[in-house]
Amino acid sequence: MLNISLQEAQKKLPELVLLVEQGEDVFIISDNKSKIKLVSFTDKPKKRVFGQHREQAIMSEDFNSALPDNFWLGNE
Repeated sequence: MLNISLQEAQKKLPELVLLVEQGEDVFIISDNKSKIKLVSFTDKPKKRVFGQHREQAIMSEDFNSALPDNFWLGNE
């Protein structure tokens, strides 16, 4: 884990990027507090699984019924 000030981070950004890519945790500190954590991520989209959330959403019996007028008018 590496804690570095904002001023130092600005000077050493390329080095910090390499550290993060290698799995190192890098925190940027400002006002004596950790403010930013540098993280690495991949652009690979996750594979979608068809039917993964099947039967987890439930519609009420009156789903297709007309809504009351005060819903549309904003009255309660």
